[in-house]
Amino acid sequence: MNKLPFNPASSEDIPPARRQPTEVPLYEIENASKKTQPKKKRRKLPVTLLFLTTAVASSIYYFHTMNSIRDSAKEELLGAGSLNRQAEPQAGERAIARGVVSDRPPTPKSTPKSHPDTLLNHHHYDEAPPDTLAKLNPNSEIKLRPAAQISLNAMIAKAKADGVQLGVVSGFRSIEDQDYLYFKVKAERGESAKARAEVSAPPGYSEHHTGYAVDLIDESQPATYVEESFVTTPAYRWLMKNAAFFNFEMSFPQNNKDLVAYEPWHWRYVGDQKSLELFYGDQQ
Repeated sequence: MNKLPFNPASSEDIPPARRQPTEVPLYEIENASKKTQPKKKRRKLPVTLLFLTTAVASSIYYFHTMNSIRDSAKEELLGAGSLNRQAEPQAGERAIARGVVSDRPPTPKSTPKSHPDTLLNHHHYDEAPPDTLAKLNPNSEIKLRPAAQISLNAMIAKAKADGVQLGVVSGFRSIEDQDYLYFKVKAERGESAKARAEVSAPPGYSEHHTGYAVDLIDESQPATYVEESFVTTPAYRWLMKNAAFFNFEMSFPQNNKDLVAYEPWHWRYVGDQKSLELFYGDQQ
């Protein structure tokens, strides 16, 4: 028996619930297609990318605004200068108030010197701070820089070991003390400023301010202190042969270039970098 062609609408082997008309309207097909397709989720920008985008936009806006303010300030400064020279400082103040940096270089401020480098052939020296000084010995009021104090004590001990009575009568001297020795004594003796400077430095210009200078004496001949006759003593002769071994030198020998009077009793310590630079740093 020949089988008839398959007809979905009339086939009895398909349950009625599963049958569908042979022709389905187009709008139903479209609606069914929309219902079955999953909705696409909207992609969100990462938080970092959003932050960077905002920051870039803010920076562009900021620089654009600052350039506009800067150009406006320059025009204001130029305009004020061409109309009235006295108005220029006011325009500059307004520009500074708005945070605009002027293109003009700052005017250097000159700092006047509080003192000349030399005075009456003496060099200026700062006063040594009290906390940088040490007593020559526990029973002495004479103070020096520690390096000079150690070396001086060693030199005195060696001189005495050689039978020489080398002593010290002056070390660090304050500017106040030097003021008395220069001005007060000058007035008492009726000396001119230049004549007094030949034997005593003006205050602020004495090597004693440094804590490196000393006045020495031969204790066996005390009358020769601060006198040229000190050169006749055993102490002076010993110093000329041995002082250099302890880094001491005479400050004002005969015919010195500073034209200061000959002082064979006045010696200074030049045994470290600081003292060397202090006494020789300004010499060519």
